[in-house]
Amino acid sequence: MFFDGTEEKIGTGAQAEVLLYHCYAYKIYNPSYPVQWIKYETDVQESVYKAGLSPVRYYETDDPHIVKMDYVEGEVIENRANAGDITSFDILADAFRTVHCKTGSDVPVPTLFQFAEHTLTGSDKDLALDITSRLSEKYGDCLCHLDMHFLNILVKPGSDDYTIIDWMNARIAPALFDYARTYVIFDEYSQEGLAVYKERVLPQMWDSGVTEEEFMDAVKVCKILRKREKSDEG
Repeated sequence: MFFDGTEEKIGTGAQAEVLLYHCYAYKIYNPSYPVQWIKYETDVQESVYKAGLSPVRYYETDDPHIVKMDYVEGEVIENRANAGDITSFDILADAFRTVHCKTGSDVPVPTLFQFAEHTLTGSDKDLALDITSRLSEKYGDCLCHLDMHFLNILVKPGSDDYTIIDWMNARIAPALFDYARTYVIFDEYSQEGLAVYKERVLPQMWDSGVTEEEFMDAVKVCKILRKREKSDEG
């Protein structure tokens, strides 16, 4: 893959950077990042596109570590949140509702139970499987993004229209695990944001009948998985 020098860096993550080049976005993964994981992410994005959850399609290039993507104009809602715009949390809440309307038949990804079964070990695995199984039986499953935060939601300038990005962690699970994962992220990075999240977003959980004890059980699972992620990132 050749770039002619007109490319512009528009994003950086733990495993990849994103360039804007000739009206497309290019995600360039670290050379050590497994190609099979890139293929998995590409397949998930295609399913998300077909389900109407994202306008972005991925395209292959001649380099297996570079993926070409449709470019969506917008800014991460973190910018609004940092500027004190409380409606960022309302967009986050709506994004949850949008995703949770879909099921495994819409986006065929593994269940959270299956993922925990194959990636965790020891007491962490036993605890995660017990909680996931119990809550799935009580509340049923739906599509969960499982990385829903202010850097993964883009908004168009001057509007509240949004695009959810970065679906690599998507799994089928009870919706409360999606809220729990975001709870863990806020708890890790912003106590101020966590306080507003509890006030403006989590009431959707209580309205659905989820108890605080059940929610905190889901938080335990998400903390275990978060710890595993960090160990994988090195």
